[in-house]
Amino acid sequence: MSARKSSPGDFRKILERLSHRHDTRRVFDAFTHFAACALAVQTREAEYLEEVKNWERPDLDLFAEALGTLVNEMESKPFEDVLGGHYMEFALSSKGQQWNGEFHTPKTICQLMASMTLGDMESFPAEGPITICEPACGAGAMILSLGEACSPEIRRRLRVTAIDISRTACDMAFINTTLWGIPTRIIHGNALSNEYWAAWSNIHYIAPWLPLALRPQAPEATEQGQPPKPAEVERIKVSLGQQEFTLE
Repeated sequence: MSARKSSPGDFRKILERLSHRHDTRRVFDAFTHFAACALAVQTREAEYLEEVKNWERPDLDLFAEALGTLVNEMESKPFEDVLGGHYMEFALSSKGQQWNGEFHTPKTICQLMASMTLGDMESFPAEGPITICEPACGAGAMILSLGEACSPEIRRRLRVTAIDISRTACDMAFINTTLWGIPTRIIHGNALSNEYWAAWSNIHYIAPWLPLALRPQAPEATEQGQPPKPAEVERIKVSLGQQEFTLE
């Protein structure tokens, strides 16, 4: 993770300045959407340009400033879900938590789950991808703890499929996994009903054998935001133990 240093600040305070004129939840949703698009290395430009239409130039400047301060804070708190904590505390009402079943998982629990999931990493194959499926990823806190528990070499080999029914959660997970270098494909959908509406791969997931500058031209990069194809849905069902069996 690296970024150009910006002036000291707090992304929360900057978003509050926008919230004086706009609904707090709308501001947060737009911020995470803008940030995810900005970090997608020109593979989500159509989404970005569509969202821009809803805001004035001074608002866009504040969103950009907020992203810079967020990155600086994340650098001081390795693999911590800074975004998810703010979302639960300020952007999502307590009633919304109850209705949507959205709750922030403490980092200690995430670390425990990551340790249990990875087990003895010495037993991993010496090469090739290591696939993981997270069917209710939220902002990606558990994925961050998983990445933190891995060596850099193992982390580069991860291929995480992260699913969430909340579009905002998908954008937060995209931001978190991109900035911490965890190859992840984020899917907006319902893992219980097997309904999937859109999918985005971060730059670490897209054609990792190509130099970074060439990845936006990879075929996978041109499919950002499209629903996953049937073959991918079937792989997800197998990962989640939802494959169907027929008697012959």
